Amino acid sequence: MIRQKFVKPQAFAALLCLTGIAPATATTISDFNNWNQFQHPAHVGMTGVVDSASQITLTASGPVPAGTDIGYHSVDGITTANSTSGFYFSATQDFSIAVDFSVASASSIGLAAIGFGVGEDDQGSNVAGAVLGILNGTVRGFSAGARTNGVTNIALPPIFTPSLSSGRLFVSYESITGDIIAGLSGVVGSAAPTATVTLSGQQNSWNDQDLLVSLFLRSDGIIFPPFNVPPLQAGTLTTVLSDFEVLAGTPVSAVPLPAAAWLFGAALIGFAILTRRSDYAG
Repeated sequence: MIRQKFVKPQAFAALLCLTGIAPATATTISDFNNWNQFQHPAHVGMTGVVDSASQITLTASGPVPAGTDIGYHSVDGITTANSTSGFYFSATQDFSIAVDFSVASASSIGLAAIGFGVGEDDQGSNVAGAVLGILNGTVRGFSAGARTNGVTNIALPPIFTPSLSSGRLFVSYESITGDIIAGLSGVVGSAAPTATVTLSGQQNSWNDQDLLVSLFLRSDGIIFPPFNVPPLQAGTLTTVLSDFEVLAGTPVSAVPLPAAAWLFGAALIGFAILTRRSDYAG
């Protein structure tokens, strides 16, 4: 008969603590506590707060210059490659995501936008997704927006959305075609969009990197004769983004196994062998 004694779970946890390697904690991409704030550029009039695991509030108080935004993305690095926490999606798989929105306070004067999308970096160089235009505190239109190497492209004409103050934004990605589809529903928690705009082959013009998720509030202006719409000039615009949901696809954890952990694993196996006791009975 052989009796074997292995390291107890309590001893294993203690060893992890002694070596500075904490046991992994289960998290999901839908928990906003795992997301990280970005500001491009930082501005005193733009603030963001993670209210809970399922809700983020973004606020802009004018004046705020055009091209200023604040938001959150799903990893802690500039790209997925240099991130050590959070979640992203592989560029080789299809996926679909959604988030609810509401304009909670809208006394603002000027143009702003809510954005929800995916991209290769948090700098906005290669990104695409759904965009809601808000003029003088009222949601006016929906479209798809993208940037490739920092150059902006907005699908025109936009879909006009009079009197819409809440609903759901959608983004879908098709790996074979490179298409990115932006969607909108006027119903909070809707399972599918009622309007969509497709950016055909958009991802094909990027660098084939994996895709982080982001949401943001932006102050912007339009200079397109005969239109000259200024960015946020005064007042306050508050938006709430909530209940992020993965409708299809599987997020990838951005947490790599540290090289030191491999060494620790080998040491732990050796320790288990040394502490094993075998008794033989004839």
